[in-house]
Amino acid sequence: MKKASFLRRFGPLALGSLALWVPPRNVHASSILDIGTDYRLRAIAFGRSNYGQDSGQDYTYFAERATAHVGGRFSPNIEMMTQIQALGLVGSSNTYVNNGAVNPSGHRYPNTNFTPFIQTAYLKASNLYDLPLDVTIGRQPMVLGDGLILSDDDLGFTGVRLQSRLPWYGMRADLFEFRQGDSFISSNSNDIFGLELTKPFDQVRIQASVVTERDATGSTLYFRPSENISTGTLATTDLTASRITRTFYDGRVEGRLLEGGFYKGEFALQSGNVNRSSSTLGSVQLGGYAFLISGGLFTHTSKYGPIEIHGTFGMASGDSGSGKDDSFRPTYGHQFDGTERSGFGEFYGATLYNALPSSGSINGLPPGYSGIRVIGAGVTTHPTALLSIGIDYYVFTAQETPTSAFTFSSTDSSLGTEIDVGLGFAYTSYLSFRASFALFQPGAAYEFQSNATRFLLEATGRF
Repeated sequence: MKKASFLRRFGPLALGSLALWVPPRNVHASSILDIGTDYRLRAIAFGRSNYGQDSGQDYTYFAERATAHVGGRFSPNIEMMTQIQALGLVGSSNTYVNNGAVNPSGHRYPNTNFTPFIQTAYLKASNLYDLPLDVTIGRQPMVLGDGLILSDDDLGFTGVRLQSRLPWYGMRADLFEFRQGDSFISSNSNDIFGLELTKPFDQVRIQASVVTERDATGSTLYFRPSENISTGTLATTDLTASRITRTFYDGRVEGRLLEGGFYKGEFALQSGNVNRSSSTLGSVQLGGYAFLISGGLFTHTSKYGPIEIHGTFGMASGDSGSGKDDSFRPTYGHQFDGTERSGFGEFYGATLYNALPSSGSINGLPPGYSGIRVIGAGVTTHPTALLSIGIDYYVFTAQETPTSAFTFSSTDSSLGTEIDVGLGFAYTSYLSFRASFALFQPGAAYEFQSNATRFLLEATGRF
């Protein structure tokens, strides 16, 4: 659900990078050089980020992100692109960098001290040998649909991708394999591979895909959400998994309404297994599912300018503690926007399986809880061509509640509610500003009940 809420969708006007015609000397006459850069600075203030469990959980800081890219098309069928990115938390002390609320992405990115790293570096050959086949090699951007099961989160995946126009019914195919942080010949690999088929129509697009994650590094800790690893035997047990394999079968449809509007629907099934190093824990079979539907209606003329009304409903299965582990948990689903969460709610930043880790639990939910059901609705209005005002409201509940293995066991599934209010202003086509306020009210699932807040001021420049 990439940038699912209004507050993460509205912002600057559509801005492209600078495209310059390269002089024809020493290069092909049709060559195009693409150079661009952007910078975003956010002032963020959290209040009671862990709901009053501890004092001193108010944080005020700057988060910045800068990217720059250079590349282009240097012959009719060959493209190359390199992009670097730098993420920073101003005053990046260990207190902030290792804080789950301030830096929920943890070690997802190479660093957060504003040292540049390579985001993408790839080359693409189109219409290879005059066939309807495109080949992309290198570290490249990758998102399936809205990122429910796969997204690079602006970090890139290294590998090979084949995209083809099929000769049947106007269908398209996307075949890929990516490797994460190991040598190509190593058997201890961490890789992703999959296939997506797309059938486009005039107003509708239907997609079906299968994606497999394989983690054979032998260094990943794995425990079920229903297992309490803080006490008893599990607290001293080796939780390392020698191999984790997850496969997702996904179907998705999206379309536009002629009267003004959109709709999306996605359903995914998970299967797989985990081989744990501990002989006492043994292997775990994986199951689970998730679905997400959303839609919106537009009106271009009203007393308050163009208006959009939108809504979302989604849920993912959790782990009940018996039989299979049915907690739907894709490793590379879309979760982050730089050092911050990206999902439902400006504060909670929920996906269908985790949220802001401010409660002491790695998945952001109270210990023992798993699977999230979200209901959201909102409205966006544009009083002027450069001004946007919006409000969103979310209700979060858990699919599975803790068992008696946890000290704070509960049958109440309420995770909380959140209201977001935002304002966006495009000063020019190169500079925009945004402000938002989020109020999160924790539900009965949380032991501590103080309301949490998040205030943001943002400036973004692009060239």
